[in-house]
Amino acid sequence: MIAGSLAATPSISIIIPAFHESGLESITAAFENEPGVEVVFALCLEDLSTRAPEGSVSVRAPKGRASQMNAGARASSGEILLFLHADTRIPPASLGLVRGALGRPDVAAGAYLLRVEGEGLWRQFLSAGANLRSRYLGMPFGDQAIFLSREVFQRIGGYEEVPILEDVRLIEEAARIGRIAILPVCAATSARRWEKGGIVATTLRHWGIMIAYKMGVSPRRLARWFNR
Repeated sequence: MIAGSLAATPSISIIIPAFHESGLESITAAFENEPGVEVVFALCLEDLSTRAPEGSVSVRAPKGRASQMNAGARASSGEILLFLHADTRIPPASLGLVRGALGRPDVAAGAYLLRVEGEGLWRQFLSAGANLRSRYLGMPFGDQAIFLSREVFQRIGGYEEVPILEDVRLIEEAARIGRIAILPVCAATSARRWEKGGIVATTLRHWGIMIAYKMGVSPRRLARWFNR
């Protein structure tokens, strides 16, 4: 059992790491009428072109999702931390499900199902693969809007500041504490990284990274191999 169960209506901080992003105003607009919710933008020190929407909470940190998300967590005030990629959207009404999931004494963290935006069978294939991995292996990735209590986040030391697989490392640590809940709601993520890198090449790269990681290769070494 996880100590210190959450209150009935705990506050939520939605933390968004951003690097060379635009259209961030749409994120704050989506949650502006949600009580007990704050949006925190974790921006990169090197990227002065990306600016947080006026009136929002923001912080700057060295480049890297892990570094930026840790900084965002420190700048936030919510009892629940939800990490949302800048190119991913979740339904505001689903935050009640987030609270409900973390209110269960056996749940340490959770995430959404995934839907890759757009039309085409390959998008359906990618979404289905991610959802099978999440449901049956308990291993959601960062584009599925990972959430957990501040207490659990601090207990596991936050995100390990590695160049890749910071989301996998976080979920692995959370799974040592309790169950990983997968909500019956989709996070809709952009297909831009598959379109930019090529559908087959990007998918094979992701699979290659995970297979090598499971065989014991460190995230830092994998970043050197796959980012050449």
